Amino acid sequence: MKVFTRDYRITGDYHPLWNEYFGGMKPCVLDIETTGLGSSRARVILIGLLTYTDSGVRITQFLAENHYEEPKVLDAAMDFLERGNAGYLITFNGQAFDVPFIRARLDATFSEKSLCLYDFDLLRFLRISTDLRSRTGSLSQKAVENYYGILGDRGDTITGRESVIMFEEYALTGNSTLEKVILTHNREDVLHLNRLMYLSLADIGDLHAALAKYGFPAAGGRLSVRPKISRDRLRITGSQNHSAVSCAYFPDADSPVTAEFNSISSSYEIDVPLGRLDDDLFIDAKSLGFDLSDDPMCVNGWLILDSRTLNLISRLLAEKYAALRE
Repeated sequence: MKVFTRDYRITGDYHPLWNEYFGGMKPCVLDIETTGLGSSRARVILIGLLTYTDSGVRITQFLAENHYEEPKVLDAAMDFLERGNAGYLITFNGQAFDVPFIRARLDATFSEKSLCLYDFDLLRFLRISTDLRSRTGSLSQKAVENYYGILGDRGDTITGRESVIMFEEYALTGNSTLEKVILTHNREDVLHLNRLMYLSLADIGDLHAALAKYGFPAAGGRLSVRPKISRDRLRITGSQNHSAVSCAYFPDADSPVTAEFNSISSSYEIDVPLGRLDDDLFIDAKSLGFDLSDDPMCVNGWLILDSRTLNLISRLLAEKYAALRE
């Protein structure tokens, strides 16, 4: 296995409101190259990771020199995430491909490592929370890059499929030119995904509402939170990203909250009644144990709900009942 690093001078925040949800959590942009699409037979041959440094970003790549070095690549990448205290992943189609593929291959190689981080999948976010597809016709990474005018900045000239074919020859010959082409393709995917985070998020009019549709992190990324109002009730659903447990809480004289956690599906659900005055919905934050008196939308302990405060109270409730389960 070989390890490669390259630094770039890129700084800034993804969105002015980004740190309200991700502050204190270190991002890691992830992209993998595999020998095929089926994790039961195909193997991981390259993992690229972009992390932030004091002066910009650094891309670290773990490359297998042959088909038998997959366990080294997987373990080295997981160690890298752990040592760097990565708080969450940024991927493109990662929830459908990269993350479950890595997890399947960790199991297949009998690794003691695991991947339990919150994953911000930009493809899924754009599909769920924006109308970008109607403007681009496709949400492939290169189509989105083309829409934002950065496709021509790529330094690679191959596709993922061509990268697989090249790796087959590289595994036999160790050809340094093939190695550079394979690395460049993966590095450009990671670098341009990071650029798309800046460009696409800048187009979001209401990040609070967009993240509510997608599911934002709570408890340091151990939970994802998706709030939704239906029939004057707040329903919070999400996933337990780490150390999933099963437990339940039911309404009583002290609390009107119902909360259920399921270790088998790694999911949870919280249900809370809301109050209504004309067109305004509100929640009794004080009786739920939250002092939000400094919030301009909180009046005498009652929190008036908009897209921001809806997410705020949902995060607090998810973290409260997640803490109780422990």
